Amino acid sequence: MTTRRPASSHALRRAAAGWAGLVLAGLAGCASAPPGTSHGPADPGHARVLQPVAPDLRGDSACRAHVPTPGELAKQRRVVDPLKVPALYSEVFYGRQDAPRPAYAVDQLRLRPHRRFEDRDTGLSGVVLLDAASGHALILFKGMDRPFAERGGLGGMFTDLGGVLRARFGGGNPQLPGGEAAYTEALCEPAIRSIETVGYSMGSQVANYLAVKYGARGVVFADMGVDAGWLRRHAGGDLAVARALAREHVVSLSLDGDFLVRAFGVGEVVGTVVSLPGGLAGALHQPEIYAHAANELIRQLQPTDDAVASAGRQQPGAAPARRPAR
Repeated sequence: MTTRRPASSHALRRAAAGWAGLVLAGLAGCASAPPGTSHGPADPGHARVLQPVAPDLRGDSACRAHVPTPGELAKQRRVVDPLKVPALYSEVFYGRQDAPRPAYAVDQLRLRPHRRFEDRDTGLSGVVLLDAASGHALILFKGMDRPFAERGGLGGMFTDLGGVLRARFGGGNPQLPGGEAAYTEALCEPAIRSIETVGYSMGSQVANYLAVKYGARGVVFADMGVDAGWLRRHAGGDLAVARALAREHVVSLSLDGDFLVRAFGVGEVVGTVVSLPGGLAGALHQPEIYAHAANELIRQLQPTDDAVASAGRQQPGAAPARRPAR
């Protein structure tokens, strides 16, 4: 991916708007929570959650929410550099909407929007990106709507905030069933030969849940963790093994200054944590801030001319330095 650092002043203006909206919602006492939703396995009620976004796609997916087969579960694989995920997420959801990109270049992939999914009752929203050449897909689970940065953001923010508080205080994230349905539908699509998850903020709960339940691979940032009840339920009776697999399957990008994660986190952070530079900026809890920090870490990890020359003079058998969390 050709990473480009978001303009700091632009990012800060958007971040401040999002933070102001969250404070406003808190002062308003939080609008009524979304209607109760069952948290059982994916069911036919979510069968049409995926919608096409390109004219050459069929109007309805042949796949339905279901229990994945072993062959479908074998599609789960992480390919994209985790440090490039926040910039991709920011571009997909908050890039220039008047001139959307036909494709997003990430490493060797050219990812195009394949299908979108949305449930207005719970606030679930996201998109499946697909590289047609390799068949590799990313399913992005969106975080809380921002009132001044997207259409319908104020109403969506109240719906999302209700879900956040419900999850925080033991009621369960109402987006989990729809997120699971979107994922299992994507798993069965023939065009998708491998897939990984991306979750930001509230969406990180969905990605973490899928990792614990199905072994999904992915990247989360502004990580809200996973509810202890869901972790125990899907640990197969062995919490130690479940935690070890989650650490192997999920990379969690962290900014120490993001106190909203600590205030509204729903439970344990199960992925391998990678700390990003610029921790205090995390207080703004915005994807562009994470993108800026991840891009800075990429820059820091780029070998200098001297380091490249030194690596060329390494003794035979010496292992080169490796980027963490790949």
